[in-house]
Amino acid sequence: MIRQRKRVFAVNLWLLDLGLTAASFFLAYQLRLLIPLQDHVVMPIGVYLWVLAIILSTWAILLPLFRVYSDLTSPPIVQIQRLTKAIIIAWLVIAAFQFFVNRDRSNRLIVLFTLLINYVLLVSYRVTLLKLKKYALDVRHVAVVGSGESAVRFAERIKKHREWGLRLVGVFEQTEVRALLESGGIDELIVVADKQTLGDFTQTFLLCEELGVTSRIVLNFFPHSIARMELHDLDGYPLLSFSTTPTNEALLFVRRLMDVAVTILLLPFALIVIAVSAVLIKLFSPGPVFFKQQRCGLNGRLFVMYKLRSMVDNAEQARFEVEALNEMTGPVFKSSRDPRITPIGKFLRRFSIDELPQLFNVLRGDMSLVGPRPPLPQEVARYERWQRRRLSMKPGLTCLWQISGRNEISFQEWMKLDLTYIDNWSLALDLKILLKTVPVVLLGRGAK
Repeated sequence: MIRQRKRVFAVNLWLLDLGLTAASFFLAYQLRLLIPLQDHVVMPIGVYLWVLAIILSTWAILLPLFRVYSDLTSPPIVQIQRLTKAIIIAWLVIAAFQFFVNRDRSNRLIVLFTLLINYVLLVSYRVTLLKLKKYALDVRHVAVVGSGESAVRFAERIKKHREWGLRLVGVFEQTEVRALLESGGIDELIVVADKQTLGDFTQTFLLCEELGVTSRIVLNFFPHSIARMELHDLDGYPLLSFSTTPTNEALLFVRRLMDVAVTILLLPFALIVIAVSAVLIKLFSPGPVFFKQQRCGLNGRLFVMYKLRSMVDNAEQARFEVEALNEMTGPVFKSSRDPRITPIGKFLRRFSIDELPQLFNVLRGDMSLVGPRPPLPQEVARYERWQRRRLSMKPGLTCLWQISGRNEISFQEWMKLDLTYIDNWSLALDLKILLKTVPVVLLGRGAK
């Protein structure tokens, strides 16, 4: 309920931001007409519409990426800071693009004016919105039914968050429900009950159904700490679900489309690099070019992962001989002094070139571009129970661990980073990790 209302408001706010950005462009054009520059003629506005298209595209991506819409109940200063960061980065992107594409001074002034006007407009209406503490959503009148401290605490929670768009009518006993509903004016009835008394509200739910009033139940008596609770319908059977992983099928489908699209774009470059690497591997080390290894994928299902071979042939058989060189804690093995790594292999590993064949794993659906790195089955067998939850999302080419120091952080911190990613997953987070992966890979940070 609340999540849906927040999402609706966030989408409306995003569309309003883009609308104000477009308006800023047209205002900037009019302002540019008022500033004459020698030898620079301002062309008709249609000539500059390509600039507007670039600005809107950049804003549409960067504003969500900087979590401008992720927590609209945070303090005003935090929201303004996020917006400021997003617009500064957007300005740098636009400036760089325009420098390489079109250096006409009038165009640059139009862009500069657009950014300044846009920033003033976006900040101003946000400050006004936050002061009013009201969202652009219909207010729904809510009655809480139940007795005891739980019902009162729940009602206080609703009163505290006016930004949810819910107006508390009051807290009522079960005997007062019929008169309350028949008097009208109630949009939703929320029942706060325990397992013993829940069955007593059967007639209450039937009455709500008859009168067309939405009824909800507070199910805080089921044991869970971090799992999100959702109610689904399976051919007429209501299913109460608890999940710690993303369950939005639409967003997960978009994620899969993004995986395939980006992989296809990267493949031509990747194939050239793989081909050159294959020649070097063959020249400097006898054995196959590719290395195949069984890894644990989504929820522990096994799949074959592909890599460019960076070790001597049959290195797996010599694993026990180098255990003492392990520089990582936990069940994983990582060592910068591993004698099995070939000279060309060190170079491939430093810049993650050996991971490029995993793009084919992404196309097959075994992996995603972003996600926890796929572990070996023998490593999973030694996991603590809480660490196994990292297998609840499809493994990826890159992850928070990859951009946070890789082998320079401990195994425990690595596992916690993966769980942080799962608990906070969004398409914007995936995009941010992908963008941050580029400099990490190019500079070879944290590789062993």
